[in-house]
Amino acid sequence: MRAFLARHSHLSLLVAALLGQLFFLAYQIKGDNDVRLIRLWAVTVFGPVERAVRGTYDGGTALFEDYIALHNARQENRRLSTELDEARLRLHELGARAAQADQLAALLELKQTYSRAPLLAAQVIAASPAAPSRTVLIDRGSEDGLEVNMAVLTPDGIVGKLVTVFPRASQVLLITDQKSGVGVMLVGTNLLGVVKGGGGTLCQLDYIPNLETVAPGTLLLTSGQDQLFPRGLPVGRVVSARPGEAFQEIVVEPAAPLGRLDHVLVLAGSPETLGTAAQAAVSSERLNR
Repeated sequence: MRAFLARHSHLSLLVAALLGQLFFLAYQIKGDNDVRLIRLWAVTVFGPVERAVRGTYDGGTALFEDYIALHNARQENRRLSTELDEARLRLHELGARAAQADQLAALLELKQTYSRAPLLAAQVIAASPAAPSRTVLIDRGSEDGLEVNMAVLTPDGIVGKLVTVFPRASQVLLITDQKSGVGVMLVGTNLLGVVKGGGGTLCQLDYIPNLETVAPGTLLLTSGQDQLFPRGLPVGRVVSARPGEAFQEIVVEPAAPLGRLDHVLVLAGSPETLGTAAQAAVSSERLNR
């Protein structure tokens, strides 16, 4: 570079002088609106560059601000979603507690109604995973005075009977189990039959002749003839009835919520004790009147 300038020093000085004079003249000459020519050149040359730089800066700033806003919006969305999930979980928990409180209140009312009957409250702690076997496990056993074949009840209706008793737990055979059988009577008639489990969520009513009329919705109560369940407790309602070979094929829906049992009552005595307690409760109510 130095060798080039040394060889062409005169030319370089000439170009420098011309450029100097040009800029001097441009500084002195004024155009329209009293604007100097050099300023006009500067604006013409550097204006697009300045606009490009400013546009790039403004675009980058807007993009950065949009990114920050989107990031904050996503964080806020996650926070609101988490709070919504927590609120839903809390709502379900409160609903479960309310249902449990209602069930306990109903059990307490039933126990107070039959205050002289040996009714023992128990909690369901497990259910049989096998589909054909309809059993549940409760947290009461022989240490609490329980024995095999004792009746298990809820305020809505009968649940089943004890089939196995351990020291601190017992197994309950539900009325929907295929091995179960409950003597019943149809409300509003003199018909007697036997409710048997079908292995599912429903039961079947046997030994009702085809000539008899059984309407859907008919309530079934325990007859007491099986010597297991006291007379007059709800068993279920008729869902459908149709003629069979000798007897009608009648489907019954259990009165007790067997699929969502939480707390139950065990009749820790003979079935007659509940009937005696019921009569005593009726007599006491009449005396209070």
